[in-house]
Amino acid sequence: MKAFIILLLMFTSLSAFSSAVIDCGPNLIRVWTQSNGMTCVPRMVTTQSQLYCLPINAQPFQMSLLQNFPVTLQNQTPWWAIQGNLYYPNMFYPGAWSYPGIQSNYYSGQGQVFAAKPNVYVETVLPSTKFSFKFVTKQHFLAQTPLLNKNEWRGRIFEKDKFEVDDVNYDYLFYDVRLPKEKMQFDHGMCSTREDAIAWMVKDLKELKHSDLSLQDFEEHWRVKIPDYPYYCVYPQYNRELDAAIPVEIDLERTTFIRSLYVLVPHKKEPDVDEPQEIPFPTNDPTEYRPGVKITRENTFREWGVAFLGF
Repeated sequence: MKAFIILLLMFTSLSAFSSAVIDCGPNLIRVWTQSNGMTCVPRMVTTQSQLYCLPINAQPFQMSLLQNFPVTLQNQTPWWAIQGNLYYPNMFYPGAWSYPGIQSNYYSGQGQVFAAKPNVYVETVLPSTKFSFKFVTKQHFLAQTPLLNKNEWRGRIFEKDKFEVDDVNYDYLFYDVRLPKEKMQFDHGMCSTREDAIAWMVKDLKELKHSDLSLQDFEEHWRVKIPDYPYYCVYPQYNRELDAAIPVEIDLERTTFIRSLYVLVPHKKEPDVDEPQEIPFPTNDPTEYRPGVKITRENTFREWGVAFLGF
């Protein structure tokens, strides 16, 4: 009986203590200190050396740290969206973006054309074959997957359209690189709405006989990553420009390499030929010099990429 009474008293004390604990509500957490006891403190971290986390219904914070970041940071967004915007590329942009292009000072190297995520796909009639894909000249790579070894990918092609490099399988190889603007062409191309520009690039890739996987990857990535402006001018760069700007050697007999990189220039209003432009509007049909695809070989590498100008 005595033990029962002691347990009852302990339970009553714990219940009283529990009911006395204050409910801090949203955006606050309970902490205990020796001087103040139990109290509520803000959940937000305010030290600039730390990550900034906000709950969904917290008020946006204004700091000079964010003055060069996208305006979407000033809107009401969940904490994970705000953190995501502090990284490049992020949910809205392919790089450190400020209209009309990439902020060059965020990146090392030279060249005012930022080729974002050129993807390399392959098709072969062989069940399995070794390959080497090497960049001949020194380049300012910003990213690469898998990691290049002395500017080279070396491995095996299997299942007729997959790469194996260092015992890891890939549907495609990709890299980001800075290229010289002087080696790009700005005479051939087209100007249209954002949606029509994407549709035109997809159609162009279909004409170049890209696989369904390649087309799907292009649409899934670039319908999101192309900054949301109403109009774009598209300047396609094919083998003529890319073989000169970023030459490649493929160590595999009977091989064709078809290349395309689309340089995009955004416009906030409908392009007007009577207004002066830093990049002249295209005047020629790009299909006039598109690489031919009628001749096929045992092995075909195809590459697509989207590029933006830096400033």
